[in-house]
Amino acid sequence: MAETAAEQWPLRRGSLIYPTPVAIACGRVLRARTAAERVNACLKAAEVLTRYLSAVAVASFASRDDDAEAKLSELSGNLSFGHFLTTVQEVAGAKGNHPVAPLFAQGFKATKQNKKSVRGKTDAALVALLELRNGDGHDLRNLDEAKAVSIEAKFEPVALLLEALDGVEALLSKPLFVVEHQEWTREAIVVRRLLLMGESSDPAPQSIKVGHETGGVAATRAPYLAINNCCLQLPPWLLWGIDHDRQNFALLFLDAVEEAKARYCTLDGSEQHQGDGVSESIRQLVTGARRAPDTVVLIDGRHLASEWADARKHIEESGRRQDGLVDWQAFEPTAVAWYAGLLDPTAMDRHALIRERLLDGRTHFDKDELHQLVLLFGTKANVRAALGRDVLDVRIIDDETKRPRQRELVESENLLLALRRAVAFLSDALANEALAPEDLRQMDGEVDYLTIREMLVNQLIHQDYYDSRTSAQIELYADKMTLTNAGYSLVPVGELLEGGRSQSRNPLIARALRAIGFAELSGSGIRALMRALRKARRKAPRFSSDEKGNTFKVTLEWTEEVPDVDAFWMELVGARLTSEQALVLNTLAELPSATLVTLESATRIPLDELTIALDFLVFQVLVEHDEANYRLAQHLREKLG
Repeated sequence: MAETAAEQWPLRRGSLIYPTPVAIACGRVLRARTAAERVNACLKAAEVLTRYLSAVAVASFASRDDDAEAKLSELSGNLSFGHFLTTVQEVAGAKGNHPVAPLFAQGFKATKQNKKSVRGKTDAALVALLELRNGDGHDLRNLDEAKAVSIEAKFEPVALLLEALDGVEALLSKPLFVVEHQEWTREAIVVRRLLLMGESSDPAPQSIKVGHETGGVAATRAPYLAINNCCLQLPPWLLWGIDHDRQNFALLFLDAVEEAKARYCTLDGSEQHQGDGVSESIRQLVTGARRAPDTVVLIDGRHLASEWADARKHIEESGRRQDGLVDWQAFEPTAVAWYAGLLDPTAMDRHALIRERLLDGRTHFDKDELHQLVLLFGTKANVRAALGRDVLDVRIIDDETKRPRQRELVESENLLLALRRAVAFLSDALANEALAPEDLRQMDGEVDYLTIREMLVNQLIHQDYYDSRTSAQIELYADKMTLTNAGYSLVPVGELLEGGRSQSRNPLIARALRAIGFAELSGSGIRALMRALRKARRKAPRFSSDEKGNTFKVTLEWTEEVPDVDAFWMELVGARLTSEQALVLNTLAELPSATLVTLESATRIPLDELTIALDFLVFQVLVEHDEANYRLAQHLREKLG
């Protein structure tokens, strides 16, 4: 296969190995087809690079180990390209000894040429791109093609962007990551990490082992940058949170600083606000507050930066060979057509639609992503080769013989077609007309529908498709249903019923199902199911996770749950109250009145469950309320004295 053209390689390389926001920006420049698209993409990439450098600069300066004074400008109101560039220039020009200082030198250190001070190459290139952006206006999306050609000829924005990247190459080679979970074991601290390098916005979780002597990171779910054995926390300039528009986890960039909160945005402009003292934290950092870095060393003695350097070489070699291209001919046309129809039934080019809506317009993917794409859309032969086992085995178990009475064995269909077959089989077995493949987009309904939807979709999303020992299995009994699959839970079992959030083991499969409305963000579907189960007085699901055997099992019982009746209130007023309802009464007994917020804080009962409990207590005339306050009913107060 032909190698990437020499003039395109720097951007192609950047899309493969730079920190994710910068990599995505490089990829968009690379895929631009017109002069107007290239100019706009270059200016956007320059701003993304500057925002990322600003986050790194502030985090590094906060970890300085000398008495250098902070000389950073205060940030307030809406922030722009220029504000972030000023912050980077100030940190680069400061005399403090901090981890990033030597890495900024090539890009930002001024030199003397003919007795004149000359900016560093990154500094000069970013200033030129900022001036170009400011000179031609901020909105270049509708830039005239002829004018764009003129801008390219005069200013060479692609060349300027490459200069800016080259000057901070050493810094861009350091790994950006998020730790989702860490657990102490006798051997090591086991850390589940998301490595945010390369263009994929859906990184698969990785497990690494860290030595006890240094420990893990201080904060989970926070972006970090590793420089040797030093790890810098990048919040509050850069956060890891939820992109509500795209329904996935994403990096959030600081975009505005207000008095009591800050505004953040994703690469594509989706906005959200953050409170909880974040603005004050920002003000403290720009006025000189310090923050010690974390120290992380793997049990084999390497630090995270050297570990990434080893992996980066292999990624570059694959990129030069043009590895990672999608083979659309290996996909089952029926699955592609059905999926594209759910995305947009009016689209003419199905492959282009999927590439744009699911794959962010990208054309190259890593091996994990290609594996997930084959599982999603592949032909039977390709799925069998990728999986090495049956896809799904659905059985109805006879109560007397305990043997399968009916069975639907999906041997090698892709996941989309396997899902359709499983739902059709379950719909017939349970006589539930609400269950149909296209109707899995409904987020509410009867408890049986919600149960099947949530459990079946989660089984597809979270199982380990590299484990060829255990096929996914569903068994239906008269009084229960069990689901078993390869892949232990990445979330502690105790947190599953609370909707504990983590990146899926198969993030591209998860994203594909969210894109057509068959799934929600991790945790939200479980919470909706739990509400439905409580209303129907069904028992909560039972989860069993075996990390050693790499298996996971869910048991759902169809029978109603026996209420947990509180003895005190049963004796006092003859009311059959659950423990949660009794807790609400006990709390109100200590207060003259309380708002919903006060009760939520005091009882720690989730708001939706608390509302249900209060509605019941009001209906039973055990609690009274006005517009904002709840209080114990007068007859109860008299009984309690």
